[in-house]
Amino acid sequence: MQDGELDLERMVEHCGDRLLRTCALYLGDVHSAEDAVQDTFLRALQAKERFRGDCLPETWLTRIAVNVCKDYLRSPWRRRRAPVEALEDCAVPGPEPEDDTLARAVMSLPVKYRGVVTLYYYQEWSVKEIAGALGCSEYAVRMRMSRARGMLRVKLEGGDGHNEAHASG
Repeated sequence: MQDGELDLERMVEHCGDRLLRTCALYLGDVHSAEDAVQDTFLRALQAKERFRGDCLPETWLTRIAVNVCKDYLRSPWRRRRAPVEALEDCAVPGPEPEDDTLARAVMSLPVKYRGVVTLYYYQEWSVKEIAGALGCSEYAVRMRMSRARGMLRVKLEGGDGHNEAHASG
């Protein structure tokens, strides 16, 4: 694959799992995330000729995936679904699940903050890459990260702000 050329078949193999993780963290539901990744690749296939090559194909696909997730979150179907907490009464006996406190805190963030946290911490993207994928400035990404860290600090530590280890990065 040359610079600026888009090989979607290779991208499915190369980015599929990463996009699935991103969409799952963004949407909070693996099944919706699977649908979102399929929709991402369909949209990419339809827009393949418009890919200009001024960013990495991975960045372009991630931007499409984020937009698909935003569409899903705005859909009337999504708003009519029962919250995840409703499933807690249906728990099946078995091994104790992992502590999901942090994941739940991230999922409770507003979408624009959840997106930057997901891409920065879970996908290990740089601020510049996130800005490119989300179509905003690096300053906006840094501000969203700062606000998201503050919100997470309040949720996880009761808002005392004494643990600065989480704020670095």
